[in-house]
Amino acid sequence: MRLRPGQMAPMFSALDLYGRRVWLMDYANVRVLLSFFRAAVCPLCNLRLAQLIQRYPYYQRQGLYVIAFFESAPEYTHHYLDRQQAPFPLIAGLDSEVYDLYGLESSFWSAFYARLTRWSQYREAARRGVGGNPFQNIYQMDGRFGRLPADILLDPGLIVRRAYYARDPGDFMLFSELDALVASPYGRY
Repeated sequence: MRLRPGQMAPMFSALDLYGRRVWLMDYANVRVLLSFFRAAVCPLCNLRLAQLIQRYPYYQRQGLYVIAFFESAPEYTHHYLDRQQAPFPLIAGLDSEVYDLYGLESSFWSAFYARLTRWSQYREAARRGVGGNPFQNIYQMDGRFGRLPADILLDPGLIVRRAYYARDPGDFMLFSELDALVASPYGRY
């Protein structure tokens, strides 16, 4: 079930790619963005991760922390994401327990639609050298092909401020919206 503003975020504990334990409860007194991605091979997700990494110094100054999830085996995640050197925890795994807790969905048709309509984003990912090529993106997809991303912004107290559920694999919360939410006071749901 999708989360709504004002709800308490479901608790989780997981190991990041480097074996460090990440407890959501450790973020109880700060704002945190939970970014849920598809498999690590996904060029659209890699592009979004690169953009998020680029903007992270600004978000840090605003007091926002980020935790990113990839529905991939750790070896694939290391292969595709280590070069990006994310300054925040990356959690990888094929167990979709946290994805289920946060109400993420899958849609084969939405994934197919993105392949037909998001060519500019695929080209940008290729230009930046992130994600897999078209062959790898199909044959090395170790998560659900139709997995849809989500961005969940939590206020202090782990209360959902904004839950953005993608319509297709290249759809993410706009940075302009995230910037406005981060700049606004807590507690407006």
